[in-house]
Amino acid sequence: MEMTWLAFFLLFTMILSFSHGEITTESPLSIVKTLSSSNGVYELGFFSPNNSQNQYVGIWFKGITPRVVVWVANREKPVTDSKANLSISSNGTLLLLDRNHGATVEILLS
Repeated sequence: MEMTWLAFFLLFTMILSFSHGEITTESPLSIVKTLSSSNGVYELGFFSPNNSQNQYVGIWFKGITPRVVVWVANREKPVTDSKANLSISSNGTLLLLDRNHGATVEILLS
């Protein structure tokens, strides 16, 4: 339970502090783009561990090699579509669209 609140806090803080973009229903985040926190500490985007075909949405420390991921949205449901994107619904739910499987995955923070 404590880790869930930490993940929620990190994501909420990042969404509020993005300085170079945003995720909206009209402007989703594509696989090739990332969003950085205004203080430059965190980055949100898609990543593929160990060069696999699986893509995950996550938050990691920016500029640290090797990448240190601190939160993964779709750990149980990776996407393989190079045109997948992350959007926000009109009610504020994060949506992950995977066109290869014709699926939209709701990412719930609870």
